[in-house]
Amino acid sequence: MYDNNLLDKMTVPIGRNALLSETHPNALWLADLYRGGAEITADPGLGEQERLRRHQEHISEVMKRMSPDFVIHTGGVRLAATGGMDFLRRYTKRRAGLADANVEPIGFDQILADDHYGIVHGTFRTSRGDWTWTRVGMGAWRFKDGVAVEHWELSDGPTWDEFFLAGDPAAFTGSAEEFWTHGV
Repeated sequence: MYDNNLLDKMTVPIGRNALLSETHPNALWLADLYRGGAEITADPGLGEQERLRRHQEHISEVMKRMSPDFVIHTGGVRLAATGGMDFLRRYTKRRAGLADANVEPIGFDQILADDHYGIVHGTFRTSRGDWTWTRVGMGAWRFKDGVAVEHWELSDGPTWDEFFLAGDPAAFTGSAEEFWTHGV
């Protein structure tokens, strides 16, 4: 006979109200991270120097809630890589160099979080030359003590690889980590 309460008996209760929420402090931080950057990018009244200054200011503020031991899991299949904060800095610089417009958030369906995890579901655009790649994607986040400690980029992996590999002028044969840190 099946015991309907078996799961309750087997697990340690974490609280019945521990649901992902858009008003949780971690969700509000994620919303500022994504929406704040998108607003700066989309503001037609900003000159290039002011846009760059505001982006740097925004990133500096966001980084205050990221662990120095932060881990990123990049998008892609062939180009999927995992690394720490130094890798993240080099990766974002290299990724930006392989596109005219890096991963730009266009709109968000949901940004939810609790004490432990967060999820961002939205539409993103990346372009280079005549190729504009618009897609629905997600970002998953892990938090510990109110600080972001881990992030997963969730996108169409094969297209991610195709887009970024095509932006590299040389045929690359190394590892994903070597690809993302090459020249930066």
